[in-house]
Amino acid sequence: MAAKFPRLIVLLFRLRFLRPAEFALGDLMEEWNAGSGSRRWVWRQALSMFWPGTGSAHNAYPQKENNMNIISAFWSDLRYAARTLRKNPGFTFVAVLAISLGIGVNTGIFTVLNAVALRPLPVPGATDIVSVYQTIRGLKSRNAHGAPSLFSWPEYKSYRDNNHVLSGLVAYEPFLDVTLGGERPLQLFGQLTSCNYFDVLNEPPALGRAFSASDCAVAREGAVAVLSDSLWRTTFAADPAIVGRKIALNRQPFTVIGVAPVGFQGTEPMASAFWAPVTMQFMLERDIDWFEKPNISWLVLLGRTKPGVSRSQLRADMAVIAGRIDQLTPGRKTTLQIETGTFLSMPEERKYVTAVGAVLLSAVGMVLLIACANVANLLLARAAGRQKEIAIRLSVGASRGRLIRQLLTESMLIALLGGALGSLIAVWSFEAIVGFVFSHLPHDAPPVAVGVGPDIRVLGYAVLLTLITGIVFGLIPALQASRPDVNAALKQSGTDGKTADGFLRHALVGTQVAVSMVLLIAAGLLLRGLYLAQTIDPGFEMKNVAAVSFDLRGQGYDAARAGIFQRQVMDRLAALPGVETVAQAGNTPLSDSHRGTMFSLPGQADKYQVEFNEVSPDFFSLLGVPIVRGRNFTSTEARPGAALAIVTESTALRFWPNQDSIGKILRMEGESDMQVIGVAKDAQVSHLAKSDETYLYLPAGPKEQIRMKLLVRGADAFASTTTGIQAAIHSLDPGLVVDVAKLEDNLEVWRAPSRIVAILAGSLGALGMLLACIGVYGVVSYAVSRRVREIGIRMTLGADAREVKRLILRQAMRPVVIGALVGIAGCAAVSQVLNSMLFGISPHDPVAFVTVPLVLLAVALVASYIPARRATQVDPMVALRYE
Repeated sequence: MAAKFPRLIVLLFRLRFLRPAEFALGDLMEEWNAGSGSRRWVWRQALSMFWPGTGSAHNAYPQKENNMNIISAFWSDLRYAARTLRKNPGFTFVAVLAISLGIGVNTGIFTVLNAVALRPLPVPGATDIVSVYQTIRGLKSRNAHGAPSLFSWPEYKSYRDNNHVLSGLVAYEPFLDVTLGGERPLQLFGQLTSCNYFDVLNEPPALGRAFSASDCAVAREGAVAVLSDSLWRTTFAADPAIVGRKIALNRQPFTVIGVAPVGFQGTEPMASAFWAPVTMQFMLERDIDWFEKPNISWLVLLGRTKPGVSRSQLRADMAVIAGRIDQLTPGRKTTLQIETGTFLSMPEERKYVTAVGAVLLSAVGMVLLIACANVANLLLARAAGRQKEIAIRLSVGASRGRLIRQLLTESMLIALLGGALGSLIAVWSFEAIVGFVFSHLPHDAPPVAVGVGPDIRVLGYAVLLTLITGIVFGLIPALQASRPDVNAALKQSGTDGKTADGFLRHALVGTQVAVSMVLLIAAGLLLRGLYLAQTIDPGFEMKNVAAVSFDLRGQGYDAARAGIFQRQVMDRLAALPGVETVAQAGNTPLSDSHRGTMFSLPGQADKYQVEFNEVSPDFFSLLGVPIVRGRNFTSTEARPGAALAIVTESTALRFWPNQDSIGKILRMEGESDMQVIGVAKDAQVSHLAKSDETYLYLPAGPKEQIRMKLLVRGADAFASTTTGIQAAIHSLDPGLVVDVAKLEDNLEVWRAPSRIVAILAGSLGALGMLLACIGVYGVVSYAVSRRVREIGIRMTLGADAREVKRLILRQAMRPVVIGALVGIAGCAAVSQVLNSMLFGISPHDPVAFVTVPLVLLAVALVASYIPARRATQVDPMVALRYE
């Protein structure tokens, strides 16, 4: 049995409690029990507390001691920090809460960005899946369906057949919108894929089989499809005999050969309901045959790398193939972008998401900065109260580095507690928030395949952010607290506000106020813009107007059949009870769909960009947009080659100032010259809050009929109008999917993003203001507590309570006002970023830039007044005896 642990060692250990011990007493006891050699080492360590030369210099186990030094010192610091925080529950609660809020919102936003843009595709071996996109320069023209960075089928075959680094390369067309026939036709989103799609992704169907090479052997033959598990269960009632059954996609028969595994929804953010061979492209999209054309971008490429192949080898090998393709077209230069496959790998999408993500992370980073400044202020105030303890530690031999380590350990423990709490709240709350947003998407929005659950990347981000946060808010207070004036500290002298730590506290308050001001003014601008979007008059009548759309091209209509069908539909709708007017438009107003081209004026070489819309003559009367000069189109002018145009007031003024625009000529790119026959009043038909854009109205001729939409003005309730519209169209074509929506709903295309951003900015701004005001209150309260004796002397000598309050408030509000001015200047410099969501509000809107600072200053004044008022209520005699 081990010898009894000597009381002398315990006594020596306790006598030196003012100096943080290098080894915990428990560790010494364990070493004592290890044997006689270790006991001699324990005696030397105990004696070294008073005589340092008797310890490690004569240690027979130096390596063992070094390891013990690191572990024991850390464990000792951690336990001491935990005891200290436990003895100050109020301080601990406020500090942990502030850090948890800051880290929580940052982790939540990163979780969403990670799910959308960073997380590999949800397939087996996802880290081996790479996306391939291209940037082509030197071509005079190239058609694009989807994005310019996509590939043609001949280009795909070249990369597939000639590379030496991929075990498989797939191609697919995203964004395919088709109609599933049946008693109740459905609009579905799916993908056309190369026949190795499921094999390369290692996602074999749960039922039936995947595509085989024979399915893609001949274009437009062997029409087969694989259904998603969700479509199989919801539409086909999980029928186990679905394999071999025929379904109609865009009125073409397809044989179901399989059902995808549960949870697999494709490789795009929009969930796919089915997959069909890419060779069936023309069967599902009748307007043009893209399949073998070499100069059109329409296919996404995904590949799986061979084992042991590095990214540099992959890029080098694929670049050789790109060079060979370039040689076939003189002047062409292709650059490939090859990255780990994610839901948003496409460069055009990634650029947008990166910009939005940077703005969001900057905003939530500001909240974390406020929280760090807040806790740093609390630590500075707390360290000032511990100056005597720290001075004693230094006077008996503790090194400054040892004190900094101990204080940083306390900061890191606060950060870890706050980070753990904030991350848990973020993961739980943001999953619920994103689920709520997805469930309230517009009625015609496709289902989303993105999940926002946490993964190792989110965990790593939260841990790294927590560690950085602990250092950021803990380092300055630790450095400041570890170098006090020992004599002054032992005498408990020094005045707050005139010392270095007082200056730091005021600087931190100013920082919090400045950052809060940026967030609050940005939120004020966005809320003003949202209010304008809710109340704005777009310049045309939207009430009681239904927007009707259907896909004639996908249903096999040609231009002639489409024209006949459109006339029949308009006649039947016009005959419905309660319907007042029916009109056609290529793009319904404010639908965020745009068509543009270039034009020039006779005798000028300059070219101008213009947006246009094909409309029927009744379009203007239905929406209440008057023709202010000239005339409207006539029904006989809607014919092929009718070179007529109606311009908006702003367009006429821009190109023919002080002239009559009627009769002027526009030379459209690729079209015949067009003559202006009328001028329509400006209206916000293209972008909300923008009515002065260059805009043309053209007559809706026969060739446009296949893509025209209808506008129906009714006097009855919208529900009854909708029922009548759908019945009338289905009486002509029962298999057509008809979408009927209120024209007013198009405003939500613009309001919804603005509303989300405004709510987020408002929440962050309110949180920042709360944290900043807590910081102001804490600093003023601490300053008052340090100056109780001074206040007592002032009041004993005759100072009025109001004068004392004014003095305290003046000193308290000085850093607040400075911070507010800095924040106003900072927001004025960056507010241009928000311009697209302000809907006509200036980025330097005086209402926001005046009202928000006044509100923040008023709240800060209240936060300062409370402790100032309390200070003047102290009995002067008690204050004079205050220590």
